[in-house]
Amino acid sequence: MMKENFKRAAGVITVVLIAVFFTRCQQEDEEVGTQGTTLSSAKQWFKEYEAKGDNYVYLQNLLYDWPGAIVKQAEDGTEMIVVPIKELKINQSEIWQQRLYLYKLPDGSYKASVVEIYPDKAAPQEDQSMEGGNFNGYISVWDLKKGFVKAAQFKDNHAVEDGIVEVLPREDKTTYRAPSLNPCGDGCNDGAGGGNPIQVPRILPTELREVVKINSYTGPKPKLGTPVAYYGPRSPVIGGTTPGGYTSPGGGNGGGGSAPPPATALNPCDKMKILMANPNFIVKLEELLKKTNLKVESGYSQSKNGPFTPLTGTSSTENSDKISLASDANTVGYIHTHLDPYERVLPNGETQSVAPIKMFSPGDVKQFVILLLNASRNNIPIDNIYGTMVSSSATYQLRFTGNIADVSLKGGSMNWDALDDLYKVAMRGNKELGFLKFLNEQIGINGIELYKIEASGNSRKTLDTNGKVSTINCN
Repeated sequence: MMKENFKRAAGVITVVLIAVFFTRCQQEDEEVGTQGTTLSSAKQWFKEYEAKGDNYVYLQNLLYDWPGAIVKQAEDGTEMIVVPIKELKINQSEIWQQRLYLYKLPDGSYKASVVEIYPDKAAPQEDQSMEGGNFNGYISVWDLKKGFVKAAQFKDNHAVEDGIVEVLPREDKTTYRAPSLNPCGDGCNDGAGGGNPIQVPRILPTELREVVKINSYTGPKPKLGTPVAYYGPRSPVIGGTTPGGYTSPGGGNGGGGSAPPPATALNPCDKMKILMANPNFIVKLEELLKKTNLKVESGYSQSKNGPFTPLTGTSSTENSDKISLASDANTVGYIHTHLDPYERVLPNGETQSVAPIKMFSPGDVKQFVILLLNASRNNIPIDNIYGTMVSSSATYQLRFTGNIADVSLKGGSMNWDALDDLYKVAMRGNKELGFLKFLNEQIGINGIELYKIEASGNSRKTLDTNGKVSTINCN
């Protein structure tokens, strides 16, 4: 009897196991079928997307490994397809990687990003992988059509510093500076004055791919898809973001994946009224109005907590009259002078006539952009950020009402040092007209607005449909 019961039980168990096996196989077949359909749909979408206009110059001719693609969920729940890219490496010992990320949108289309991963060669091998759970290195994200989006350094699987990547073509052997826009922490020393930004050396914590030394590279010219790039530091990332969160559709803004503050909470005119009601600001404004006849600019930066700190003059062998603005995580604005014409005595004893331009310079706009980017990473309302220029002819202020993503995208890829000659040409006539056209045509960041401060009231200066200056009163 016991033997028969055992046989009966064994038979039941066998039937159950067979049923489970076939059920599991069916489920796996369904999952494979679903994944295959998803990949096919994503591949078709990407083929059409890639064919619409040219890709960014260094992201052309990439070799996508579609058979190796996987479908997974991002940390924010978004369905995404990760497609390996066959890297065009000069040296196969290089350990950087490229991946195509396709994020599925509610309408069934996708958003495409190219993610580049640069593990820290000094880290243990198990800590050089994003999937290892303790990643150490750098991650940069690129828009396939527009170029650089964002970059960050990771230590022990958490973002510790936000950054910017500058692509340096191998055939250009003239200079290998780090990024021209470097919204660093306490170490920034770029001029906030009316002339050329000060050229200061940058700290390069690591190299991304092979770094070409000046006039020393003799190897083969790489194909498109293999630029030389530097990672330049910005400011510390607050809150820490994991690689998985950073590569999610909305991740990587330095706040654990949370969205940056709204572009504006108050109208710029209202914010200016609040600032003009601040007695400390008025005292600084009145003081600077009396200092435009000096031979060195004067000014102050304002902390988010309220205090004003004097700006210091730059050290220069060319008798620079500019001041430097240290852009840290707490700075919300600056106010500084542009000087009246004066005679400068050169080291050889000769005199030189100097006629500063009484309007914001490219360096001033650059500093304003740096403050915007710092604010977006440090939970400071964007509408608090301002830049003020005081001259004997007029006082102007910069405010921002646009999308901070546009600032990051365009400001981070702009060659600021190349703007000075274009600026001087634009400013030969009417200063307001020239500057507004310069903002539109050369800077191209939507939302940077020009305001004039007068005793009779503040006003916004903009271009009308005929390309002439239009004045919109704040009061």
